[in-house]
Amino acid sequence: MHKNNLLAKSVRFALIGGVAATALNVPLVMAADEAGADKKVERIEVTGSRIKRTDMEAASPVLVMNRDELEATGMISIGDILQTIPAAGSALNTAFNNGGDGSTNMDLRNLGAQRLLVLVNGKRWISSLGSTVDLNTIPTSTIERIEVLKDGASAVYGSDAIAGVVNIITRKNFEGVEVSVYGGQNAKYDDGRQYTADFTVGSVSEKGGLLFNMAHVTQQPIWAGDRDISDTGYSSTADNTRIRVKGSQLNQANQDALAAIGKPNSSGIYDYMSKEGTGANVGMDQFRPRTGSDVYNYAPDNYLSTPQNRNSFYVQGFYDISDNLRVVSDFMMTNRKSSQELAPMPLTLGASFGAAASRVDIGANNIYNPFGETLYGDSARAVANGKPAGYVPYALQRRMVEAGSRQYNQNDTTYRAMVGLEGNINDNWSWTASYIYGQNNQDVLTTGLLNLTRINQALGDNCNASNGCVALNLFGGPGSVTQDMVDYITFDSVSRSGLTMKDYTFNIAGDLFDLPAGPVGLALGLERREETGFDTPDPLTVTGESSGNQRDATSGGFRLDEAYAELAIPVIESLLITPAIRVSDHDAYGNNTTGKVGAEFRPMDDMLLRGTWAQGYRAPSISDLYAGSADSYPTWNDPCNTRDSKGNVLNISGLPGCAGVPDGYRQANTQIRISQVSSPDLKPETSESYTFGAVYNPSWLEGAEFTVDYYNIKVEDAIGRYGHTIIARECATGDKISSCDKIDRDSLGNIVDLRNFLQNAGTYEVEGIDFFTAYRFPETSFGSFKTSLDLAYVLGNEFDGEDRAGIQYGDGGFPELKGSLNIDWAMGDWDAHWKMRYVGELTSDFYANDPDNYDFYKDNGYRETFSAYMVHNVSVGYNIEDYNTKISLGINNLFAKEPQAEGPTNNEALSSNNFSVTEYDVNMDRFIYLRATTKF
Repeated sequence: MHKNNLLAKSVRFALIGGVAATALNVPLVMAADEAGADKKVERIEVTGSRIKRTDMEAASPVLVMNRDELEATGMISIGDILQTIPAAGSALNTAFNNGGDGSTNMDLRNLGAQRLLVLVNGKRWISSLGSTVDLNTIPTSTIERIEVLKDGASAVYGSDAIAGVVNIITRKNFEGVEVSVYGGQNAKYDDGRQYTADFTVGSVSEKGGLLFNMAHVTQQPIWAGDRDISDTGYSSTADNTRIRVKGSQLNQANQDALAAIGKPNSSGIYDYMSKEGTGANVGMDQFRPRTGSDVYNYAPDNYLSTPQNRNSFYVQGFYDISDNLRVVSDFMMTNRKSSQELAPMPLTLGASFGAAASRVDIGANNIYNPFGETLYGDSARAVANGKPAGYVPYALQRRMVEAGSRQYNQNDTTYRAMVGLEGNINDNWSWTASYIYGQNNQDVLTTGLLNLTRINQALGDNCNASNGCVALNLFGGPGSVTQDMVDYITFDSVSRSGLTMKDYTFNIAGDLFDLPAGPVGLALGLERREETGFDTPDPLTVTGESSGNQRDATSGGFRLDEAYAELAIPVIESLLITPAIRVSDHDAYGNNTTGKVGAEFRPMDDMLLRGTWAQGYRAPSISDLYAGSADSYPTWNDPCNTRDSKGNVLNISGLPGCAGVPDGYRQANTQIRISQVSSPDLKPETSESYTFGAVYNPSWLEGAEFTVDYYNIKVEDAIGRYGHTIIARECATGDKISSCDKIDRDSLGNIVDLRNFLQNAGTYEVEGIDFFTAYRFPETSFGSFKTSLDLAYVLGNEFDGEDRAGIQYGDGGFPELKGSLNIDWAMGDWDAHWKMRYVGELTSDFYANDPDNYDFYKDNGYRETFSAYMVHNVSVGYNIEDYNTKISLGINNLFAKEPQAEGPTNNEALSSNNFSVTEYDVNMDRFIYLRATTKF
């Protein structure tokens, strides 16, 4: 009684549209007529369980977005759509220029995209080397609905399902031909144009069906310099040369010349800039003291939203071999060409900028060397050539504007093929078997890089036309580097990476036996997954001869064998218990077992009380286990600085790990080199999660639904970098002396390398409450109305004991409250939609008027507050019945809402564009779009 009544109600609420709290894995099927209670109700598979059932509301909370709602968003990327749901956290998208790769991921509960499992039609999708899925590989036009399981599901689905599961369901039983085109752009700024064209054809017969889809997407860029909030970002590397030398190491003539220009610091270091000028005009009189205005605004050369083109091909089909045996198959291929653009490469030479930069000497006889004596980039080499012990290498910085901007161009191809069998043993038992082969390959062409070997030659003693060398003039102002010089020292980098996945699965499910309250359901399954991957950087990148970040090659793989069992036990008519267990054998770390128990209690027909307890795990990715060491240059402050940016003395006498740092030391660059190191000894992450909730479908208010769920997820042994700031702090304070072994400093005290390693040590704990309600109003003479409200309230978001709820960290944010309100209207051939998306107030502890004293302001309670943010999206559609065509016109960000900048000036922000690109609209403008869809 309960189940049949609940199915009818679930069907009714699914028809409400918009976001629903329950989901299906097959098309909704009701009894053949209203007397269906006398017939057998068809059972379905709900996301989160492998056991088919007659009701859709299960122990685990599931959110569904149907095709109509996906189209009503006006967005062309499934990843972008998913990033707007209230439960979503910060994840990579196309608004990431510095650090992005053109992909768009999904994060749930701010636990990381690598802890969310992505399925298509219930089967695993291909991921990256780091276990994240680029959702842009799945063409939007093939999707019927998206189901988001907001609960841990490792016991049922395996690795990565710690935060939950996204299950994308493609269109089934499609007949006819459909053509859809879309175009949109920002109204005021006339940029950010997007175009799509989709072609779908399908046919269904008594024995089988076939669906074929082709899709194209074009996304044009938005420049950071075209928005006030993102048009400024300063770097200490300017477009004329900054050089620091110790005067006492030079000959007397040079000492006198430098002293005539200005004074050195307390360590005897002169910090000078080349004067503004052009050509070969060099000399000691061409230097001047450096000032605070000697900076470079890199922001206008950066994308705010990156461009890309995607072409995809998708085909799926089924054929009934017999009444009890069906063959199913699908194939997808997506090619993405995307790019990012950064300001011209900053050239940094000398030991204070790392081992590669230390190899470059400026020869005494180089025609552009105004000193007339050799400047050594490494102290050991200087001593070997007769200089006294304690020699301080020179340090040089220059923004190579003459070489043009850096471009990172990806050519990414992903394909995935699945073939399977589905069979029925009898009316109660069914089975499936499948094989999946997937592959992702990405070629990256990077332009605007500098060859340090060539630069060393161009600055050496013997560089002339006779040996094919072009001498380099770094001591003039902007324009002193000629095109011949640029051609000699620049190169284009080509790298390639890829991943191959093979997945074998077998599942069988049915009823074991009957209890007084109903049959006991059982699902059993086996899965073997094999992954191999590689990353092959350009040879100059591997050897460190490139001015870009050094990176070693990656190669490795793993095999994972798993078996699971799941039960559905009706204890009494109103109580269902659903235990599950999964055993895993990973060839890299060994065995692992996870379990899950769900409970569904229905005290009355209108209400369901539910709860789950689940264990989860995430196996280390190929990148975690086998990635080669790679350079990174984050902006941070060395705790061993003895001077602040204004030259004021800082007392570090209480920091034993700084004992060897010379007095007067101030780090040479705000970006300090660290080496990212993987570990083949990593173990899987583990998790424990709880959910408790209720679903209320009031019979006294037809068309209404209310859902509330509490969740708590704790992840232990989380795989992550130990942290460069932690290593430096532990070394400085003496809390962990071994941390000092991971830091290399030069004779001036500068950190030239810090090895930031991966480990199983982090702990995440998140908890919160999700609330959902939907109501379809009775029909009126003014049409039909429906509304839905989805809220996510975060009670806590802790990482290693630090609660991040309500805090913004640069490009990421952890709002305590996020929500969306949808209002939909339909009348005849017309429909309209209004969606409001809300992001709650955020604060930042890491902003300060003096960027060099973030820690001081944090420790003294300084906070910056970012006001709550709301965006309104509207659309209207009209169905031209005679032509079977629908036209939709929409405006996203109706009131051109802009995010709040970090700090009073754009340069004092920790985010790339002075606001979080994962929480706020990057268009900052009314985005107007038009969609036309014809079916024939």
